[in-house]
Amino acid sequence: MLGNTDRVILPIGVEYDGVRYREVVIDEMTGIDEENLASPRLKNNGAKAITILLRRCIQEIVGVVDAKTNKMSLISEDVIRNMYAADRDFLVMCIKGLSDGLDVKGDIECPECGGNNFMELDFDNLDVYEWDEAEDTTVEIVLPRGFYNQKTGTSHNKVTWRLPTGRTQEKLATCKKNEIATYMLASGIVKVEGLEYTPSVNDVRMLSLKDRNAFAEAILECSVGVDTKLEFDCNHCGADFEKEIDIMGFFNSRGGQTEKTTRVGKSGKRLRKKR
Repeated sequence: MLGNTDRVILPIGVEYDGVRYREVVIDEMTGIDEENLASPRLKNNGAKAITILLRRCIQEIVGVVDAKTNKMSLISEDVIRNMYAADRDFLVMCIKGLSDGLDVKGDIECPECGGNNFMELDFDNLDVYEWDEAEDTTVEIVLPRGFYNQKTGTSHNKVTWRLPTGRTQEKLATCKKNEIATYMLASGIVKVEGLEYTPSVNDVRMLSLKDRNAFAEAILECSVGVDTKLEFDCNHCGADFEKEIDIMGFFNSRGGQTEKTTRVGKSGKRLRKKR
């Protein structure tokens, strides 16, 4: 659950010297923050908007960044970009809740009939999944076939994949829509057992569809943070459907489309506990 508080606990934590620090102090938004988010240069990159917002609104990361003496000063960009994407999205929600609540009004389009459904939503009770503090922030994935090494004529299917950070988010926002899945898979690969090199984006592109689907499913099973996948009933045709909610869309106080077009993952099962 999310709450209206200036002191929050991250789902994963900020890594520093091999330790993950989870306690963060935040500030509510100001008019300056609102103007920054509305900047034309951020229009097509919500991840960069998150970076700018967090640099100002985070007041302290206990154990990593000392409490600010001037609440309008900015935290190092590298610290914010290196934070895990799930933690960044969680903090955006917390800042929204602290600033003017987590109630949102907007139109949700039904995928069955195309009708717009005006919804008044309160996200205070969204589930938050935490990463096990005793576990490394990597996922071990076994693919059906794996990466083919042309030099040796062998295939390697045991992949170690790391959870995405803000840097990954910002890169994804610049990718062509048809390339997002490929980059998402490639961006987190730490190693492949038996390979002397780390697979490139093109190597991931060359994976079979069976391997790519298995890869993506394993990532989804281990997603963490705020679960923004919600269920709706269409007022026009009565269909039940699910939608992802755009994190940055929460700052559009006038409402509008809230569907999220890209996402790191959905509710998972592994290495997590619900808050």
